[in-house]
Amino acid sequence: MKTTILIIVLIASLVVRFLHLENKKKEDAVKKRMKDKAEIARRIKRLKESSDSKHKVSSLLITMLNQFDSHDNVQPTLTEEELHKIEEQLQLKLPQSYKLFLKYFGDGGSWIYANSIDSIRQLPWLCEYRTELDETIELYNEKTIKTNTLLCLMTEDSNGGAWCWLTSEATENGEWPLAYYSLDDKKLHYKVENFTEWLTILVHSQGEVIMELDVDDNLGLG
Repeated sequence: MKTTILIIVLIASLVVRFLHLENKKKEDAVKKRMKDKAEIARRIKRLKESSDSKHKVSSLLITMLNQFDSHDNVQPTLTEEELHKIEEQLQLKLPQSYKLFLKYFGDGGSWIYANSIDSIRQLPWLCEYRTELDETIELYNEKTIKTNTLLCLMTEDSNGGAWCWLTSEATENGEWPLAYYSLDDKKLHYKVENFTEWLTILVHSQGEVIMELDVDDNLGLG
């Protein structure tokens, strides 16, 4: 009888302990969500009250922040000092629209409206990620571009392709265009004029940008 009672007490203790841990997990998850929401609210407020709010990309960033639950594994934002150090490493001045993305939204993420955006900290040059490529790559129906001038916004998407900054193209305001590297023909396609245009497509579609542009399935992405 005593043994039976001890077993019952032990089982009851384990059940109570399990329930306590489960409740603790739920409480911690709720606290984290509240903390995250408060942080997002601070970022939105900081952006709205800054001179950066006048930039065209700011309204897109606010929309993305308000829909933060739609994204996954978003990396921490970068400070002005961190951005300056990265620019020194790259020996390039990043587009202002992209810097605002890094400053207020985050340094990439594994799922941003179904797109994986790399951390700029990785300094993701296409020539280093795709070592099999030649020194130049064709920008479809336009010209050839040196592969070592292509800085990736993402090194690989679900189709195996990559969105790259065309850093060699001179622009008046420093807003580099982007083009899509296709793994199939190893060429660049669908050039967009700047990051704001790319982000506009992303926010409006909330899906993969390349799928919005390749409506005739020229790249065979399905």
